Amino acid sequence: MKNFIVIFFISSSFLFSQISDQEHEEILKKSPFNKMYPKVIAGDAAEYFNEWNKLFSDGPIPSKEARLAAISASAAIRCEYCITAQVHFAKAVGASDDEIKAAIQIAAEISRFSTLLYGNDFGMDNLKKAIGAE
Repeated sequence: MKNFIVIFFISSSFLFSQISDQEHEEILKKSPFNKMYPKVIAGDAAEYFNEWNKLFSDGPIPSKEARLAAISASAAIRCEYCITAQVHFAKAVGASDDEIKAAIQIAAEISRFSTLLYGNDFGMDNLKKAIGAE
């Protein structure tokens, strides 16, 4: 009986989330990024992407600073797509080349120092003592 209930809920949730071919085509027209998602989640994924992007326009961090943080994260994870997009968007909201370089340098230094701390088994207790966070 439990297996039947699980199968029912899985299959019914799949059916309720289906969209028509026409709805899917409309989603694809709205953004080239929407073609990356399977049709079954395309609508929800596109909606989430739109909501997520509000962090750069309506979020608690000003747009330029949010884009600089995104550049830093993009560099840290080595996402060439992300770096290209975030640098473009950062410049569009007024980030200078020097600010962009600083964001990248911060990512590099955090990574370098993390390697030093981790590789030398510095330990969380030593870190808290060193930064005065005890």
